[in-house]
Amino acid sequence: MNYDVSWDKPHQAVDDVLWQESDAYWFYDTEQGIGGFHRIGQKPKLGKGQLTLFVFKTGAQRFVMSDGDRTEKELTSAARQESKQVVGGHTAEALGDARMRFTWEEPETSADLEFYEAFYEPRDWSKSGHSKDFMSNINSDGHLECSGKIRGVIRIGDSSYNIDALAHRDRSWGVRDNARVSMHRYRMFSGTVGPEMSFACFLLDLKGGQKMVAGFAKVEGQDYDVHDLRVITLLDSDGLTPLKSIGILTLESGEELRIETTSVQGFITPVREAYSVSQDHISTFIYKDKIGFMDLELCMNPGRGDYIPTKDDVTFVAVEQGLSGFSQYEY
Repeated sequence: MNYDVSWDKPHQAVDDVLWQESDAYWFYDTEQGIGGFHRIGQKPKLGKGQLTLFVFKTGAQRFVMSDGDRTEKELTSAARQESKQVVGGHTAEALGDARMRFTWEEPETSADLEFYEAFYEPRDWSKSGHSKDFMSNINSDGHLECSGKIRGVIRIGDSSYNIDALAHRDRSWGVRDNARVSMHRYRMFSGTVGPEMSFACFLLDLKGGQKMVAGFAKVEGQDYDVHDLRVITLLDSDGLTPLKSIGILTLESGEELRIETTSVQGFITPVREAYSVSQDHISTFIYKDKIGFMDLELCMNPGRGDYIPTKDDVTFVAVEQGLSGFSQYEY
């Protein structure tokens, strides 16, 4: 299905408490060392909005909001507009032609950003349809992935920065039941180096079901579905924090695309309805002498337990909510 501008706008919600709509994106300005992850979600039937925000400046400060009362807001009458979603002080607005404006306003941090350039036409996970049955359980109505560039102003603490960064965005709408997910080996591996190469893929299990993989890679103008994914991680002594990773993407042709990453900074998000936690790590990689960036999202939970890690359990990954000093990943 070809991209339509309506994909970026709020959709008509159905009468189901599990129906949700969300905008998420991640970015990294490699020259300034400024990056982050931002998600704005809504469950209209419940009248609730969900927020996740992580932003950092290497050598300076970082902010995380991924747990607690600040991450859930009552939806107001202005929450769902023709081209905009609003949750608390956070907005996602469709500007047309695959461009988006994202803002957030918190006491410790704020931003006004524009996703102004797409490296390819925004698209769904799979064109061959091999993940259709799975996606009906997670994104029943629609899904969008796109790599590109983002620019604007970010404030962290008392310091403000102008950025022009690589970015990747993810948009979904429909019924999503996280309780059906088994996150013991969940991986999402999505990023870009620029028009030359981008990728977006994931591995996930439904309870009682088989391993599911979906995604794609855009390499030198060619479009490939991803039919298998392995993510090998070098973990720190906490058994949680990935310092490096190797993503092996098996394309529909059988060819393997190998991407080796180095983690820059990350945070933990509790996923209590699935009795687990996920982590996101903004990371870098090299492709033909160019520095790219990606988000490694994963769950380290082979025992399928429900313990939520605390600050004392980790080395560098951010768990403590709010503003704190930057923590350098070292090994």
